[in-house]
Amino acid sequence: MANLSAQQWVQKKFGIYYNGAKPTIPEIGMREFGFGGWEKKIEFRHMCFPTNEQLWMRLRKDAPLFVSCSAAYYEFPAARPMERKNWLGADLIFDLDAEADALAPFILPSSLEDVKRKTHTLIEEFLIPDFGYSKDEISINFSGSRGFHVHCYKKEAQMLGRAERREIVDYIEGAGLGFDDFLHEEQMPATRFKRIAGPSPSSGGHKGRFAKHVINILKNPSAAPAIHPKFKKEENRIKMIKGIENGRWSDVQIPHALEFFKAVFSRSRIRLSNRVETDANVTIDTGKILRLPDSIHGGSGLLALTVSKGFDSFEPLKDALAFSTTRIEAIDALIDVPSQEFAGQTFDAIKKGERAHVPECYAVYLVCKKAAVPA
Repeated sequence: MANLSAQQWVQKKFGIYYNGAKPTIPEIGMREFGFGGWEKKIEFRHMCFPTNEQLWMRLRKDAPLFVSCSAAYYEFPAARPMERKNWLGADLIFDLDAEADALAPFILPSSLEDVKRKTHTLIEEFLIPDFGYSKDEISINFSGSRGFHVHCYKKEAQMLGRAERREIVDYIEGAGLGFDDFLHEEQMPATRFKRIAGPSPSSGGHKGRFAKHVINILKNPSAAPAIHPKFKKEENRIKMIKGIENGRWSDVQIPHALEFFKAVFSRSRIRLSNRVETDANVTIDTGKILRLPDSIHGGSGLLALTVSKGFDSFEPLKDALAFSTTRIEAIDALIDVPSQEFAGQTFDAIKKGERAHVPECYAVYLVCKKAAVPA
């Protein structure tokens, strides 16, 4: 591949990969596609492919650096403008990305681990228990860069509009939640006394999560007194836990108890809402096109790999490789490349202008990051 530009070199690599790759998507004939290149992730769109086989032929022919497809289903996916496509529904998709870290534009494995935990929380604590999705209706794929896409295939959700999808995002992120939605005083029957009523761990949604959060604090002898000094005593902690398990929040008598729990709520609300942060626009925009699962991301050379099993043990920088770990390529660094973990090993730093011989997968990664050129 001597004398090829960086773009040509990468595109040739991608073409070789697509000669044997067969990325698929359900209901392909009803989806809009877009291709991108060296400068833009989407250079052409309003394309459609009646079958997956026709898509594979086009990928072999064009070897695009970015392949995107719509979450939406259309009667005429290639029509333009958008109104002429005749929108028929759209999958519910969530995009979770790691925040930029000290290694940017490269990727820290620890950042991906953090977003992986948030993806797990989204699925196990929201989509399955709160929205009724089964695991068979959920597909996860690595984005190919800094996060994960969660595709939800449920017929009942396909006709949701932008407003309804906005509500889903707000619910997951805990937007608009107030203390009065969780705890309140109520009059005890046939008495002049009041008690505090609230959720139990079995309550749905954020209410149940808040109850579990407070119980977890009470189970920790060193943390529980932060709620109130009375919880220094084990008997009070046990009594309070049993009460919360039954929706009773005043089994331990505390003056002005609501104020103390309000402080706990304020702290926990920040913690709980930060557990899942999604790119709301991806979920809300019913006409958006985004990375085709199992295609290559042109900004990293990594696969937007579908993770059908073993998500907890999935390591993107090791498991989503499209290229060889044994074939060696020579590259010249355009910037100072820091030492980093990739493909299961740690690579030494490369100084700007320095030539290095590295595995093909790492060479493609650096060239796609525009941190190096093929030598």
